[in-house]
Amino acid sequence: MKQIITYVDIKKLIAHERVCHARLNVLYKQINDEGVIRRPVIVDKTTNVILDGHHRVQALRDLGAKRVPVVYVNYSDDCVRVYLRRKELLMNMIKRSVIEMALLHKPFPSKTTRHFIHNRPTMKPVPMSELMK
Repeated sequence: MKQIITYVDIKKLIAHERVCHARLNVLYKQINDEGVIRRPVIVDKTTNVILDGHHRVQALRDLGAKRVPVVYVNYSDDCVRVYLRRKELLMNMIKRSVIEMALLHKPFPSKTTRHFIHNRPTMKPVPMSELMK
C-alpha cells in the first residue's frame, strides 16, 4: 500500500505527548539551518492525533510553518503498533488511551510511546518555503 503525503494545516494536529525542550531545540536548529524537513509526520486519519513527529510539529510551529507534511494512517489497523517506553506508566495502555488523552488535551510525557508503522513512509526533503504558504 502506497503512503500518500498530504500537506495539513498545522493547527489541526493534536499532540498525545509533550515535547522535550532540549530535543526540540536541536531539531529546531537543524530544520532552520538546513531549511528543509526530511520526514513526514504520522497522524491518525480519524482524529488528527499525532502518532509520530511531535518534535517536528512543534519545531515547525516555532519556525512559523502553516502546513506540515503528513501521512495519515488508520490507527486501529493491526499494522500500526504502539509500545510503552516508560515502564512506570500503566502497562495495559492501549491505542484508545493515546487518542482519548490527546483529545482531552492531556498529553503524556515526552517519549512515552513508540509507534511502529508497517512500511514507514519516506519523502524527499521539503523546503520550509513550501510549509509557510
